[in-house]
Amino acid sequence: MIPFIKTHALGNDFILVEQTPRIPPDYPDLARRICHRNFGVGADGLILWTREKDVFNVRIFNRDGSEAECSGNGLRCVAAYLNESGRWPSDELKLVTISGIYRLRRAGQQYSADMGEPGLTPQEIPFVPQEPMERVVNYPLRSNGEIVAITACSTGNPHCSVFVDELNDSYVEKLGPLLERHSAFPNRTNVEFIHVLNESEIEVAFWERGVGKTYASGTGSCGATVASILNKKTGRQVTVHTKAGKIIVEWPENGRLKLTSTADVVAEGNYLEA
Repeated sequence: MIPFIKTHALGNDFILVEQTPRIPPDYPDLARRICHRNFGVGADGLILWTREKDVFNVRIFNRDGSEAECSGNGLRCVAAYLNESGRWPSDELKLVTISGIYRLRRAGQQYSADMGEPGLTPQEIPFVPQEPMERVVNYPLRSNGEIVAITACSTGNPHCSVFVDELNDSYVEKLGPLLERHSAFPNRTNVEFIHVLNESEIEVAFWERGVGKTYASGTGSCGATVASILNKKTGRQVTVHTKAGKIIVEWPENGRLKLTSTADVVAEGNYLEA
């Protein structure tokens, strides 16, 4: 029996489990089973957490069992649970993932996260171009016989952004998995489909690595904002419209990304299949 908390950030849902000796050591297998929509609790990902003094260590596993370096929505979900449960009473907290330290702050019903500086070089993403380059901006990538203009970066994990005239689910479902597993991305990639509304607003559809279509993505919203700025389509503060709500992303000149939006605790229970 494993106690769990069910959370979501704009419909991007996670199961939170405190990492104790009772947890089965095969975390990828546990993620696949507990996240299954029909035979488990159901979620986009599993987050295991432990506390070490004033820092919380976090490991994030996608629905397919692969481990994610970071999740902007997942971090806010952890923060919301720790605050609302009283496990961490301060409005400020530090979470550590395999990609680094993230500082979050509660502001009313929302949480702001310092997401660090985006990685823009091919080595930081990682991305394998056909010729040397400093940044992957409006890059013509051949995929399944067609050329797709992509902009890539890392916001703790790899992201590939594509600008579209309108959001179309069938196009997302067709191109998303092809780009996710494209050979140019050795660690696979998350994919954002961006429709620019104006210089301060975009709407985005998300194809997440190891998950598929999701309602929202925090690091994906950061990646989409970085792509919009690099392609001179928006200013440096952007409202990202997702299927279930808004995420505010700021990227000051040569600065650190800041992500702000809501996160909610839905339920708690015991997973018995363990």
